[in-house]
Amino acid sequence: MEVPEERSGSMVLRAWLEGGDPGALRVRVLSTIGTDEARPVAVTSREAVQAAVQNWLDELGADPMTFS
Repeated sequence: MEVPEERSGSMVLRAWLEGGDPGALRVRVLSTIGTDEARPVAVTSREAVQAAVQNWLDELGADPMTFS
């Protein structure tokens, strides 16, 4: 019986309101997939946060990882 390859990752969002202003959202996105750590990304809107999460999930669901 073949054991399926497991693919995993993590994503951390650090969010704050610059100066307490509700319109000044700042979010730092840190993510990994397997042993690959992506460059940190800073975004300033809810839509950009949603896009970052969607992109990460899409990447996580991509072709199986290879290890060297």
